[in-house]
Amino acid sequence: MQGLSGRVVLGLAGFSMTPRDRKADLATIRAGIEAGAAILDTARAYAQVDNSLYGEELAAEAANGTDVIVGTKGGHSRINADTWDADISAGRIRDDVESSLRVFGREQLDLYYLHRVDLADQPVEEGVAALAALRDEGKLARIGLSNVTVSELERATAIAQVDAVQNRHTAMGREADDVVAWCEANQVAFFAYSPLRSSIPAPRLAAVAAERGATLQRLQLAALLHSSPVVSVISGATRPQTALDSIAAEREPWTAELQTAYEADLA
Repeated sequence: MQGLSGRVVLGLAGFSMTPRDRKADLATIRAGIEAGAAILDTARAYAQVDNSLYGEELAAEAANGTDVIVGTKGGHSRINADTWDADISAGRIRDDVESSLRVFGREQLDLYYLHRVDLADQPVEEGVAALAALRDEGKLARIGLSNVTVSELERATAIAQVDAVQNRHTAMGREADDVVAWCEANQVAFFAYSPLRSSIPAPRLAAVAAERGATLQRLQLAALLHSSPVVSVISGATRPQTALDSIAAEREPWTAELQTAYEADLA
């Protein structure tokens, strides 16, 4: 878990939703890296309709020549404008890993997840066994699971060590608190995706943000970072200024006033 937890991660999912300006996307990612982002998050599924590798290619180009850790995912890919598949079979995972190795031009990937465990027809054990074999072969440094339950984590870790978990977990909804607790107990890094996508208001945090001259979004990211020692947050920023604001959450002073405001908004 060392080096993975307590960070703001730049997530590339948003770069696959609409036609993109590649130079602008790279500028956003590089701005985040220059500001201190140490981890990028991408996937085979983060693709353009006419480029099935767009998300991984962006991450590979932006991270080239840096010490940034890149996490990517397989077993889930874009079929067309509105359709994605989910397949964590051993053959599919091996094919996806080999494809990612070619995109990144590496012999070993930093962190590799089974992506949509919740949608796949195959049991989690099959995909985890495939990842474990690839790690034993030296092709993966760390393995992770995305969109999983505590029960699935228990089944997975009966087969192999899991280094990271990535689930939806918003600052105001705290949807994955049970999975975070499991990760704490087992010293596994937890990555919260869509951390700001919640309709639950945060008036007290908003008031503190206004007093500080900070954005509410930055304080919400900071709240999640301070909620658990194993938690990192994935920022979906698609513009340099929002990437910089997200990275600043790591350095935002967390005070008793902020903790009180956050707990009151959660109540």
